[in-house]
Amino acid sequence: MRIIVPTALAAAVLLSACSEQTQDSAEVMAERAAEDTKANAEVVENAVREQTIEVADTVSERLKEDEKDDPNQGDGQLDGTD
Repeated sequence: MRIIVPTALAAAVLLSACSEQTQDSAEVMAERAAEDTKANAEVVENAVREQTIEVADTVSERLKEDEKDDPNQGDGQLDGTD
């Protein structure tokens, strides 16, 4: 969003000196660029979500293995005494 606003302002200034057809073409181009940006953001969001799930699964597996290797995991209190 931070990139889109300055870009839109710059485009508005440039469009003020263009023909109507050029303005229409630029508007279509800007709309398509915004759609592409949104689609790319969704792809990145999905990839980050998938990687986060994989990391969480790995941490869970390692914690389970640690509990098997060391059954004395302390008293369960987060008071620094374990």
